[in-house]
Amino acid sequence: TGGCAPCVGYYDLNNQPHVLNNVDWIIHNSSHSGSLTNSPIILSSESLFSIEYFYQLSKTTTIFKKTIFHGESFISNHDIYVQSSDGSVKKVFLFWDKGINNTEQNLYDELTYASASFSVNQEIETVSFSPENINDTFDDVRSKSGSIDWASIRNKYFIAAFIPDNASSVKVDATASILNNSPIPVYSAILSSETSSELTCRLFLGPLDIDQINALDTTLDRIMNFGWFIIQPFSRGVLWLLKMLHSTGLNYGIILILFAFIVRIVTGPLTKKAFVSSQQMQAVQPKLKKLQEKYKNDSKKLNQEMIKLYRDNNVNPAGGCFPMLLQMPLLFSLFLVFRSTIEFRGAPFFGWISNLSQPDTIFYLPFHIPIYGDQVAFLPILLGVSMFLTQKMSMANMDSQQKPMMYIMSAFFFLIFNSFPSGLNLYYLIYNILNYFQQRSLKKA
Repeated sequence: TGGCAPCVGYYDLNNQPHVLNNVDWIIHNSSHSGSLTNSPIILSSESLFSIEYFYQLSKTTTIFKKTIFHGESFISNHDIYVQSSDGSVKKVFLFWDKGINNTEQNLYDELTYASASFSVNQEIETVSFSPENINDTFDDVRSKSGSIDWASIRNKYFIAAFIPDNASSVKVDATASILNNSPIPVYSAILSSETSSELTCRLFLGPLDIDQINALDTTLDRIMNFGWFIIQPFSRGVLWLLKMLHSTGLNYGIILILFAFIVRIVTGPLTKKAFVSSQQMQAVQPKLKKLQEKYKNDSKKLNQEMIKLYRDNNVNPAGGCFPMLLQMPLLFSLFLVFRSTIEFRGAPFFGWISNLSQPDTIFYLPFHIPIYGDQVAFLPILLGVSMFLTQKMSMANMDSQQKPMMYIMSAFFFLIFNSFPSGLNLYYLIYNILNYFQQRSLKKA
């Protein structure tokens, strides 16, 4: 059929599937009085457009499909039913095999979010495919029977989701295709009615916006990028605060700067505790090395002397780690939300930062650098400088053998952040600057 969005199919008496050709459907009824082929149909917010087709499968069997589009809504309704006197149609299905078109300039980044999912009896399964060439085949085809809650295909910012009333089986699959000389996955989904020749379904084709998704009254929000179950409450809270601040009229760039200040205020005491503990550990390192050399053949005595050394100097070896661990859920949630939220898509800040969901590229290189890419973004450069200064200050008393590894980590983060959204980099830049000044004040204290 050249791709269905969605197509109708049926299973015959031998349980063999057949997808009906799009061009052979005949319009049976329509709520639109004008031409349906020569001009677009524009709906107002309160209006809808319904159209009913039929497919004459045989002299005794006709398959009907009714579709309803709603003005200013991403939802359309799809109802299929069969009129047959010989029972030649065992069951019907809806079939979507077009995937979702890639919409972002950074194809690699977008493909990391591409997947197909379904929910059966409130249990969600997700599949992804990363073809290396056009001939790669997908070997993780999933199918399941039961109470079908929904089936979906998504990319980074958009989703096509079937939400059926009476489907009893689902199947998701994928094939390889080529886009701009790069192999990409194209996902498909099939919803079937196992016990009936009727199928009723809503189709949501729109943005992965939490408000839009929640309005569907499903569990689709669980496939959005909120992280592990421990991190999800933080991610949802961050997104809620982000949208609430924007509803006041603030620019998203200003909001990200405010977030950096808020997070520094919240995590400042923990960071201070971790910093002080780290400085204390660095201060006792020379004494610790002497003990390790002195008792290298007596591990029991070494442990006793180390404990005594920590106690006498009021040092907790885990004091620097525990405060950082407490911050991790919040910091991970900020990374997830700021990197993938659709709210930043197309949102400008100022000057060259015209889209907070894209890198703030200032020029392109004539060659590609591994990890870094072929574009040069400005915010990651400032971010790298701020990380270097912070690392240099915090490593003043560190063992010289450990310093190269810390600098290598800073350089690695600079490389990978070059391809990250400018909104995420703007937040981390302000956060790092505030962190630098906090550590500077602590060293002076």
